[in-house]
Formats: sequence, structure tokens, C-alpha cells
Amino acid sequence: MSKINWSRLILGGIVAAAICFLTDGLLHEMVLKSDWLAVFANLGAPAPTGENPTSMLYFGVFELGRGMIAIFIYVTMRSLFSPGPRTAVLAGVVAWIAFSLTGPVQFIPLGFISNALWIKMAGIQLFTTIIATLAGAALYKDQR
Repeated sequence: MSKINWSRLILGGIVAAAICFLTDGLLHEMVLKSDWLAVFANLGAPAPTGENPTSMLYFGVFELGRGMIAIFIYVTMRSLFSPGPRTAVLAGVVAWIAFSLTGPVQFIPLGFISNALWIKMAGIQLFTTIIATLAGAALYKDQR
């Protein structure tokens, strides 16, 4: 069994995180904008206006964690499922379950998001999380 190549894991995690950050930005700002405006209206909260650099920092930290964990899952799954795209897809699905499927569902009964918004987000993020994990995993090579 090879040792984990931490520099390659970090590189792959950063690439996966960048893809997640960009695709989530497009998803939430373009595809789901009206859904989010409805959420804010339902909560009686003002919708965010303009680009807030602090907000982007929080989103960046979240996506960095998401990307790093997706690639860490891939690296640890390699010994069980063999290296390659099939294992990267499985790792992406596991990360998606944790971050996009089960994570946000807790906010539905609290009224923070709707079932429709959750389903749309989860559906699109399944695809983008798999793509991000495939890209990050492609950069990973075991340490020898």
C-alpha cells in the first residue's frame, strides 16, 4: 500500500474546489436566483445586494472543504476500488450525499429552503460534484 501523496491531494482538492466554487456561483446566481429571492421573501429577510467579499470568503472556505474532502474520499477509496474514473465518480457521489443531499435537507423543516429548491440544488450539484471530483482525482498520483 502506498502512502498518501499529500501535495497531490491538496492540488486535486484545490482544483475540485475551484470547479465547485465556479459552478455553484453560476447555479445560485443564475439558475436558482428566483428561488432564493422567494426564500428571502418567505423569511421576511432582505435579499443580499451586490457582491460582498466577506460572503465570497465564506463560500470559498466551504468549497475548499468540499473539494478537499471529495479528493480525500477518492484517495482512500483507491485501495478498495482501484484508481481511476469509476472510483472518482463513486467518491463524488459520496461527497455529494454529504454536502448537497443530506446537508441542506435539515433546513427544509426550519423554513430556510423549500423542497423544490433542495431538489434543484441537489440534482445539479450531483453532476457538478462528480465533474469536480473527476478533475481533481485526475491529478492524484500515489507517493512512491
